[in-house]
Amino acid sequence: MLRGLVVLLAVLLTACATPQFVAEVNVRHDLNEPFAGKRFAFQRGAGQSQSLLQREVEVRVGDALAAQGLIQVERDTDADWLVALDYGVDDGKTVVTQQPVWGTVGYSIYYQRISTGNGVVLVPSYFPETGIVGSVPVTDTVYTRHLAVDILDRLRLQDGGFAKRYEGRARNQADNPQFDPALPWLTQALFQFFPGFSGTTREVRFDLPQR
Repeated sequence: MLRGLVVLLAVLLTACATPQFVAEVNVRHDLNEPFAGKRFAFQRGAGQSQSLLQREVEVRVGDALAAQGLIQVERDTDADWLVALDYGVDDGKTVVTQQPVWGTVGYSIYYQRISTGNGVVLVPSYFPETGIVGSVPVTDTVYTRHLAVDILDRLRLQDGGFAKRYEGRARNQADNPQFDPALPWLTQALFQFFPGFSGTTREVRFDLPQR
């Protein structure tokens, strides 16, 4: 009986768990000297110059960089750093998982003492114990939403040298193919610890607001 109650409690706790946004973040950089006060401007590809989504991503990333002490400028020629953005959602990947099936795996016996004219009689009562009795395949489509930020030194790039100073990637996998709901969380995950430890990958979790 106790085992059944423990299993039921675990199921209820899982069902009531706060939904989370989970992102994988990996960074690589050579930003070892103080960078507060550096000026930056966004680079835009041909398909980004007239994109409203590009502008929204720039606002998010620009605010995050400003919070690190950097200063945004409009013209490339006024910038110390050039920031290139890449973002979007893939076409989805079919994933098959096994979902457990719960059922009765046994019975617990409880004896109740009942007084009769002939003495005390023990009457058994049977309580089912719940557990996993099998599994069924479940097919889902998982979409990967990503935000990538590259920072280049403008003068090094202008001189034809190696200019990359920072590259950061944040990825989230979900059953939602829309990018917009993920943008704030991807940005927060990427800049939670900026610039971070170069060459590392970490998992970031945020509790999502309850609907």
